Amino acid sequence: MDRRGVRSGTFFRTIDPFRIFTKYLVEGQVASDGIAFSAVATVGTTAVTVFNQLIDESRDIALTRLELMLQHRMDNLNAAAVGTAIYVWRGRIENEGTLGPWIGLCPTMIIGVPTSGVAGDPAIPTLSGYFPVGSLREAPLRLQLVMSAGAAAQFAADVKNTSYVTLQGNVIPGV
Repeated sequence: MDRRGVRSGTFFRTIDPFRIFTKYLVEGQVASDGIAFSAVATVGTTAVTVFNQLIDESRDIALTRLELMLQHRMDNLNAAAVGTAIYVWRGRIENEGTLGPWIGLCPTMIIGVPTSGVAGDPAIPTLSGYFPVGSLREAPLRLQLVMSAGAAAQFAADVKNTSYVTLQGNVIPGV
């Protein structure tokens, strides 16, 4: 009898009750140095959604852990003086037409943005760690990066390809 893991007879489908799903937020981007970014958004004094993506594993999951590693870049400030960016990463549950409230994944942050033409690297802040799942209990969920500029300034912003979200939890049966 062949013992290579092949079974004959009736096939029984099993549901894996525990799931781990990692979603890289900037997929399909290829670069010669391995670093790629999402589409660029121009940020001014009015709040702009720089990044907006549904994280959907195609199953409803009751989350037990939510791991985040989010990086974005801000550059090319078009002002004579150093400017500031005001931003927040946020998420909400989006489940079959039900939209939950937006939950901040970090407090509203304020950071300096390099002026265009000034030597130096662009600002690339990182938000990483485990988010308490009491606020975001289920997936699918939507992530957004919302940003505005302090004073009368504009700059470019995008999300780095090393950004990811890992969902861990149990499949919600019957959904």
